[in-house]
Amino acid sequence: MLRLINPLKTSARAFSAAVPKHAYSTSAKSGGTSKLITIGLPMGVSAAAAYAYFGDKMGGSAAAPEVKAAAVVPKEPIASALDPNAFVDFKLKSVHQLTPNTSKFTFELKDGQALGMDVTSCVVTKFVKEDGKPVIRPYTPVSDADQTGSFDFVIKRYEGGPMSSHIHGLKPGDTLSVKGPISKHPFKTNQFESVSLIAGGSGITPMIQVISGLLKDKADKTKINLIFANVTPEDIILKDELDAYAKANPDRFKVTYVIDKAVDGWKGPTGYVNAELIKKHIPEVATGNTKVFVCGPPLMMKSVCGPKGPNFTQGEVDGALKELGLDSDHVFKF
Repeated sequence: MLRLINPLKTSARAFSAAVPKHAYSTSAKSGGTSKLITIGLPMGVSAAAAYAYFGDKMGGSAAAPEVKAAAVVPKEPIASALDPNAFVDFKLKSVHQLTPNTSKFTFELKDGQALGMDVTSCVVTKFVKEDGKPVIRPYTPVSDADQTGSFDFVIKRYEGGPMSSHIHGLKPGDTLSVKGPISKHPFKTNQFESVSLIAGGSGITPMIQVISGLLKDKADKTKINLIFANVTPEDIILKDELDAYAKANPDRFKVTYVIDKAVDGWKGPTGYVNAELIKKHIPEVATGNTKVFVCGPPLMMKSVCGPKGPNFTQGEVDGALKELGLDSDHVFKF
């Protein structure tokens, strides 16, 4: 009996479908190696059934129809919800307040559909005012690039800011027009020995994308240091997520929180993010194969790295990073 059932094992090869890569979108890697999957018939198959299936191979005649192993169906590629050439309307699913002026907005996607974002890429949002003039602003989603079914924005409401006010006024069921993605600084695995991230306030959103993207790449060994500045401890958005990344990746990711003025119970650094503070908490900031990414309010950008240039160019490096010896080859301004 065992000698008859043993030959029933057959195998099928599962081929990874080559996924056409969008000009901007994140897709599953194409050209992956095939995986050999062994498919065995149930243990309860009788010797007669075995003889019927393998009769001609064993010198007998088959008395029953041939039983074929089930085909292995390749996984479908995750579809990108974005269009880099046109605005797409997404329905707001829920709103979760993080601070008095900052909320997380979750938008719906179709089942099995992802937003389709590279590391360090953003989207632009649009709405039309009552006078017929469009308002367009860039934002960086904070949800994982491979998350399906929904995506998240974390947006701070600024007094007099038309887009942030518009989005904060949305209710579940309302829609927001989004176009993209727009790639800013494409990453390659192990491109840098270390990256330093300096963020202020809602400038943490592109940094979350960098942290998540690098840490989930198991082949990447890049060390990540984050300095995150805020006015008060209550203003620190996404702290739980950042602390979870640090706990899960102690050898690769370190975060330093900075607030303006000391308060009861605060044990971290206070004051402005200057050259001394950066050097103290990121000693390797200007050594080796490294890159520094900066995102925050205008005054912080000016003091840390200098403002961006005209027409969205990077501009010259100035401020604390220039004082530390860094130039435009080693600094990127979001």
